[in-house]
This record gives sequence, C-alpha cells and structure tokens, in this order.
Amino acid sequence: MGSARSGMNKKHPIIEGVMKGRFSLLLFSFLLMFLVLPLIPAERGFLDKSIGIFGLVVLLSCLRSITENHRFFIFMVVFSLINVGIGSAEILSQTDTDAFKTLVLVVRLLYYLLIFGSIMGYVLDRSPVTGDKIAGSISAYVLMGVIWAGVYSLFFHLQPGSFVIPEYLQSGSVIGLWSFYFSFTTLTTLGYGDITPQLHAVQSYAVMEAACGQVFLTVLVARLVALQIIHSSR
Repeated sequence: MGSARSGMNKKHPIIEGVMKGRFSLLLFSFLLMFLVLPLIPAERGFLDKSIGIFGLVVLLSCLRSITENHRFFIFMVVFSLINVGIGSAEILSQTDTDAFKTLVLVVRLLYYLLIFGSIMGYVLDRSPVTGDKIAGSISAYVLMGVIWAGVYSLFFHLQPGSFVIPEYLQSGSVIGLWSFYFSFTTLTTLGYGDITPQLHAVQSYAVMEAACGQVFLTVLVARLVALQIIHSSR
C-alpha cells in the first residue's frame, strides 16, 4: 500500500527536472509576462510601468540560468545590477531623453544576448536530455523573440518612420508591447501584417528573424533527438 502511494506521488523525471532546474524561474517569468500583460488596463502610464516591471522580473530571473562559470556569473551579477538601476530609473523617473532611451535599449540587448549565449552553451552541450534542458531550450527560443523585440524598438527609437504601427498598439515604454507582438508573430512566421517595417534594413532584419526562428527549431530538435539516442544506447 505504501509503495503504491509513493509510486503515485512520484513525479515524472522531466516534470521534476523542469520544476527543480535552473531554468524554471526564467520560464515561469516568461509565462507570467505573456499571461498577465494582456490583462493590464490600457492606460498608457500604468501599462508602461507594468512593462518595465516585468522586464526587471525577467532580467533578474535570468541570473539563475547562468552557467556555473564563477567569473562569468560575477560579471553578470554586476551587469544585472546596472540593468536594474537603469530600468528602475526608467520606471520611477520622468527621464525621457533620446540618449537615456538608447542607453536602456543597448544595455538591455547586450545583457539578453549574453544570457542567450550562456543558455545555448548548456542546451547544445553533450549532457543527457533532461527536463531542465528542455526548459532551457524553450527559454532560449522565447528569449530570442525578446531580443528581436529590443532590436525593433531600437530601430523605431532611432528612426520613428521605420515602422507603421497602429495607434492602439503604441505606448510610451522604451520596449513597447507592439515590438513583442511584431517580434513573436515574425519569429513564428505568423505575420498578421498590421505592423509593417518601412526601411530596407528593418525588413531585412524581419526576414532574418523569421529564418532564425525556423532554423533554431530544426537544429535544436535534431540535436536533442541525437543526444537522446546517444545516451539511451549507452
């Protein structure tokens, strides 16, 4: 009776790996962001602050996913504190200069690129496929969409005519909801067409993102399947 009960309480190894792994917090913060942000009232000031707060939550949750390399971890902790300081200034103050917005976007993009590289280093290594590695793969894919959203926001900030954006999608936040919407519909090759890039450079980047999204999934699935076969045969 006791053994049967313990068997029922025992979690699937993949589920347990996701819950206890280092990518669980990052994956949960992404999920929370996508579920909660659409429910927030559309008043510009409140929505913009909410976007900024969720950006800080995602930023801090990235720390847990960093590789075990001690020096890199210390560097990223310091970089995170810089990001938190800049992000808090964006949320709490009325600082609205072009130079400040550019600084926020560039620093945030560099941070996410470093996190993405760290996650991919773990996901593509030769270790066995676990729930944590699957969670890391999903996090890397979502983070790729977030990075491209930052790129589009930077383009739009430096040259406002680079996109045609419906007024109801615009916001005052440095990285607005419109950029997430456009980025993820492009990454998944869905593309509704209500936001259209106007510059050749932006159009090229949009094509690049769509191609990267498909190549990423193809290569990642092939890699994970190959690793599973290799470790299962041992």
